[in-house]
Amino acid sequence: MCDADRVPLVAIATPVYNGADHLADTMACVQAQTYPNLVHCVLDNASTDVTPEIIARFEGGRVPLITARNAVTLPQIDNWNAALGLVPGTVAYFRVLAADDMIAPDCIEKLVALGEQNPRADVIACQERVNTTLRGADLPRDRSVFDGRSIMRASLLKALDFPYMHCLYRYPPRGIPADFYAAEWNGNKLLCSDVDVAMRVLSESCCAYVHEPLTMTRWPGSVTAAELIPHRVDLWSIMLLIERWGPVAFDTRAEFLKCRARYLRYYYLHLLLWAAQRKFNILEHHRSWLRGISLQPTMLDYTHAVVEWPFLRLARRFRQIVTRLGIPVPEYQLE
Repeated sequence: MCDADRVPLVAIATPVYNGADHLADTMACVQAQTYPNLVHCVLDNASTDVTPEIIARFEGGRVPLITARNAVTLPQIDNWNAALGLVPGTVAYFRVLAADDMIAPDCIEKLVALGEQNPRADVIACQERVNTTLRGADLPRDRSVFDGRSIMRASLLKALDFPYMHCLYRYPPRGIPADFYAAEWNGNKLLCSDVDVAMRVLSESCCAYVHEPLTMTRWPGSVTAAELIPHRVDLWSIMLLIERWGPVAFDTRAEFLKCRARYLRYYYLHLLLWAAQRKFNILEHHRSWLRGISLQPTMLDYTHAVVEWPFLRLARRFRQIVTRLGIPVPEYQLE
């Protein structure tokens, strides 16, 4: 561990609303960080439980706190952006840590060390545990720096399970924009805003990657999961991400359209499943959203989805296996 005045300042921002169940664990893991030059910015979104008392317990700890409380409860994305507004302009790196997630004691130390070794990388990430599942282990282990657009392409092709929720970002030259987390795109609500942010930064930079599980996400049980799960909004959010970032990530429009068509077959299969299960409420939500971007599946689309789905699953599994072995796959070659 280095002396605090010899290493860059890092900010962890935690937006919280009614965090009684897990906030104490989250704040304790920040206090336990081995990295010596750290500040924890905690924004209480007008909680009605004991959240203020939990925050107060950590005042005067080894990691200094910057705290605030909203006068009224803000929408989730607005609250996340407001939490980033607490980040001092003197930091070199920052990240958001949700109030129900945790990081290993040496997480920030290892991420910053890699970031300092690779000044071109504006995104520094690591493997993530989602409950008992490991995410991000399918990146080739023979190197630690990857082209940002290649990460985007592999993610949009669903050939890579990149852990977007726990990225550390290099502080931008002009500061953190007030709308760092986007609430919507083309009038459509973006619930996967953490993925959207990472793709925006990756589109202009590269990614430095620690091949260790240094973070832990609770899922389901989080606020985001509560919004995503009931109507499978995650499927729709990925569709929006493909629409927004596909033209940027892929070198040609033909590659983008191929990725889009593949995901739509996956999407349409779910429409058939919901119809068979008589989940007409969910079905109509998704049909309405698709119509909003001028997509209306035909009987031929549904047939393609059913026929091709088993082969697509096998192809995805094959890509994951060969990538772990370090063998490049032309359709998904990380640069």
